[in-house]
Amino acid sequence: METRYKIKTAPTWDPITVDELKRNLHIEINNHDQDEYLQEILLSIIDQVQTDIGRQIARATYTMYLDGYPDGNEVEITLGPVDAISSVKYYADGASELTTVDASDYQLDNTELTGRLRFFNSFITDDEKMNVVQIEFTNGYGSAPSVPGSLKDAIILLASDRYLNPENAGVSVNQSAAERLLRNYRIQRY
Repeated sequence: METRYKIKTAPTWDPITVDELKRNLHIEINNHDQDEYLQEILLSIIDQVQTDIGRQIARATYTMYLDGYPDGNEVEITLGPVDAISSVKYYADGASELTTVDASDYQLDNTELTGRLRFFNSFITDDEKMNVVQIEFTNGYGSAPSVPGSLKDAIILLASDRYLNPENAGVSVNQSAAERLLRNYRIQRY
């Protein structure tokens, strides 16, 4: 079953700071001439990395939408790492308002980078509506120190490359190294 995600609460911090990028670029920390430009590069690269690996890096809140009750009583939340489920709601057959599923009626398995949500009691959804099941969850790492070093290294490599070679659309040494670092975090389908 196809899933869709919509961000509800954006992250309040970034996994890499401008000062960390400046250190890698050998730019004086006290030199603030290009801070705004470096921040733009970082935000662009973080977004690019998250899209590439299919994961959230800094803690955020998302709503996942399903068009029906999940097959096999289980749904995979690929936009991990999933921290917690805030709510599960659905439109019952013929209902105009959402029904909230009691937290004791489902279980979250978040031991891996993707989460699994298993329902203990099934429910009947309205087949006429789209986005009939809505699962709100928090995901991403809780703080900058908890982000794996290899993810941070990949962001720094890509941001440094963008700063030093803005016209380069080809594959550089930094991009190749970043790809190797990101490989372990990318969602794989077999």
